[in-house]
Amino acid sequence: MWLRYLAVTLLLYFFAILKNSFLVNFNILGVTPNFVLIFCFLLIFFEKPGKYYLGLFASVVAGFFLDVFSHNYFGISIFLLLILMFLVKKFLQLLWERHNKYSILYFIPLFTTYFIAYNAFVNFSLSWTFIIAIIYNLVFALAGFYICLKLNIK
Repeated sequence: MWLRYLAVTLLLYFFAILKNSFLVNFNILGVTPNFVLIFCFLLIFFEKPGKYYLGLFASVVAGFFLDVFSHNYFGISIFLLLILMFLVKKFLQLLWERHNKYSILYFIPLFTTYFIAYNAFVNFSLSWTFIIAIIYNLVFALAGFYICLKLNIK
């Protein structure tokens, strides 16, 4: 059980290092993909609807790494990711009662809202490059969605 949390911590640390070192070379108009945020959302999205432990842990650790590697005040990302985690879990619980399956029609608007809400409070720069950031991160999030979907089915 604790190996899962160790693996999540190591993956989030790897994605934070990757985002700040290697992916800077692959930016589009100054925008790099935020794999920490994408991975945290995927963990929340694919966790069982009544469970909160892994999503709670992932939100705290992802917020910690986002705070450590950013220029913002410490604790802002942790606080925002925890609030967003509870909102996403509540919305997914309502959707799960109706349809009982994962759908891309739920994933795209939820991830887009999650990404906009996080960046609106942390960066507070809603410009035309922000639309590029949404699309750029959504492409990687959709790839992660299909990988997680295949792993969940098996």
